[in-house]
Amino acid sequence: MSGTRISGACLAIIGAMLLAGGPPAGVPSAFSAPPDGNPEIVRIAPASPVQGDTITVVVAPRVPSTVRVRFDGTDVRVYALADGARRAWIGTDPNVAPGAHAVSVTVAGAGQPPVKVSRTVQIKPGGFGVRTLTLPPSTLSLITAENAAIERRALGPALGRRTSRAMWAGAFLLPSIGVMDSPYGLESVYNGHRMWWHQGVDFAADAGSPVRAANAGIVALAQALPLGGNTVIIDHGQGVLTEYLHLSTMMVRPGAHVDRGALIAHIGATGLVTGPSLHWGLYVNGNWVNPLFWTEPRADLTP
Repeated sequence: MSGTRISGACLAIIGAMLLAGGPPAGVPSAFSAPPDGNPEIVRIAPASPVQGDTITVVVAPRVPSTVRVRFDGTDVRVYALADGARRAWIGTDPNVAPGAHAVSVTVAGAGQPPVKVSRTVQIKPGGFGVRTLTLPPSTLSLITAENAAIERRALGPALGRRTSRAMWAGAFLLPSIGVMDSPYGLESVYNGHRMWWHQGVDFAADAGSPVRAANAGIVALAQALPLGGNTVIIDHGQGVLTEYLHLSTMMVRPGAHVDRGALIAHIGATGLVTGPSLHWGLYVNGNWVNPLFWTEPRADLTP
């Protein structure tokens, strides 16, 4: 049993215990405009998202306005852009059902009645598989309520960061040149029990192999954890964060700025793994999305 497969088990079990909140990348972007007569422009991309994709909603009011974005009735955080437009990220995952979903935008300018624009977004199935694994007793012994609480206390504040400025530029890099041997979204069955889905991608590589920052940002966490092992989280701004698990040495400290491609750590076998492994996840405003969608040039995600 490879270390990367157990790494996937680690994230599945952490997700199940903590309850924290497809095709290859490069789905073509397209924008939908509101009907004529509305005083704002609403752009939604991509045109045909799949489970695990990140939906971008950009609102460009023609006058200074407050903007509210909702997805299936739930408010989505809105961020200001340099040109005066507003942007909201909607992260999807295997728990977001395929089919029609509602996006609503309300724009209220000073002294003007609010204008509401409604759109329907069709999300396609991600086509996720199922994997069945048996974990050895030494691995299972790490899965305790106490360890889960430690992970929750450390990860919660880091993943809860919502920095207003976007710090990344261009497509995200793969953090390792190792072979990806466990894809995003797999539904996992461990020791006969159906568990969480895989919240990122795993890389198989030799211990000590370099791990690089997928894009520019601020280190939000660099800490040894019982299940994730040595863990680094980078805040890229506007609710977009990446995490790197099971590291050996960590080369960065919290608060440090890192550039795209900077060496941040080395692959290890710490935490809930049985061999050298890197788990890489991408978190968008509360949802673990498929990081591979961010590794190809897309005007809506990686300008």
